[in-house]
Amino acid sequence: MTTAAADPSWWADWPKFAPGWLALLVTLGTLTRKTWTVRQNIALGPEASELRTQLVQFRALLEEVGTKHTDWFLHEDRREVARFLRDSADRRDDETLKLTVTRVADAWDEIFALAPAPRMRVRFLGGVEETRYRREDALRAAADLDQFHKMTAVAQTALIDVQIAIGRLNELERRTHGR
Repeated sequence: MTTAAADPSWWADWPKFAPGWLALLVTLGTLTRKTWTVRQNIALGPEASELRTQLVQFRALLEEVGTKHTDWFLHEDRREVARFLRDSADRRDDETLKLTVTRVADAWDEIFALAPAPRMRVRFLGGVEETRYRREDALRAAADLDQFHKMTAVAQTALIDVQIAIGRLNELERRTHGR
């Protein structure tokens, strides 16, 4: 038994086992790569281009927040943007992307909560009623201005989150597709 262990003939036999070991290494490497790619695809989620389009459109909406008046916020499609973003975030597996998209949707809800109520315009008033109405309107305009400043601050923070989400989406796509 000790003579078999000391026998140098195993050196002569190793070339016939080398292809099997190489095939095993290549198979393990391929399985590892495939598992990693599948994991990245799951983290990226379905419809990554749809999420990118939503984020770019949302960035344009956020840039308009400080310049628009209350009627702009009454449009039903603008109210639904946060719901669409939350739905897209739920389909992602990457925690960073999911967190930033959810924070962006929360910021949009906060902007809508801060939006001042639309004002009723009265055309024909006279005397004391007109003076009282104009005074109340001026007070509401000052309060609305404060609300618009708060909305602009929230929008600026949300723009940073949109940039983070787009950057993370780019990183995941580069890992998955090599772009």
